[in-house]
Amino acid sequence: MSTARILVVDDEESMRITLAANLELEGHQVVEASTGEEALSLVKQQPVDVVLADIRMPGLHGVELNRHLRREQPGLPVVLMTAFAQESLVDDALAEGVFTVLHKPFDVEHLLRTLRRAARTPEVLVVDDVRDVAEATVEGLRLCGVRAEAVYDGDAAVERMRSGSVDICVVDLVMPGMTGPEVVERLRGVGQPVGFIAVSGHDVPEMMRQVAALGDVSCMRKPISIRELAQTIARARGRALTRN
Repeated sequence: MSTARILVVDDEESMRITLAANLELEGHQVVEASTGEEALSLVKQQPVDVVLADIRMPGLHGVELNRHLRREQPGLPVVLMTAFAQESLVDDALAEGVFTVLHKPFDVEHLLRTLRRAARTPEVLVVDDVRDVAEATVEGLRLCGVRAEAVYDGDAAVERMRSGSVDICVVDLVMPGMTGPEVVERLRGVGQPVGFIAVSGHDVPEMMRQVAALGDVSCMRKPISIRELAQTIARARGRALTRN
């Protein structure tokens, strides 16, 4: 993202002004809104590349704003902010297709990396040799507002990763040919910044240890709750953004 048009939504004027100033210093165009309702009106009038919104606001809060945007502007990336570490709204946001949630106070460089990644509208790559499972996972993620595609073996995953459009990879550990840990290791070798989520319906502690040893890989057991997977993807994006 060399230059982007960013909509900043926060009812706290001082926070909004500070964010806008930092983004403009990086060359981005900034549109400001003090309420969720105003933000909805603005995106109908002019295109934006990414929305940065506070969760807790009077009237239409950030999670509700995201729900409206998913219906009216599908594909528009939304990054939410909150000063509250534990609240049900954060869990709802993570499960409903937001790119990630930033916890205030946050580092400006972290914010900039987050917005750069979000504005690229990256996709989640699901790697599973059982075609029906892979396609059902992708469909579930899309219904949650998460862009996702499926491949069915490690070689296809490597080819897709080279496109540069993938930032999170959900990998089944038990596959014929190239195993899950081998897939993760090869994909890391492609050189693209990416986060990994390893999944398995089998009791494979040795594979879990192998993949964990590769560093910062989330692990989930099948059958997977799509809501929990969407939450894990948003959190993994946050961790990957911190690393890269």
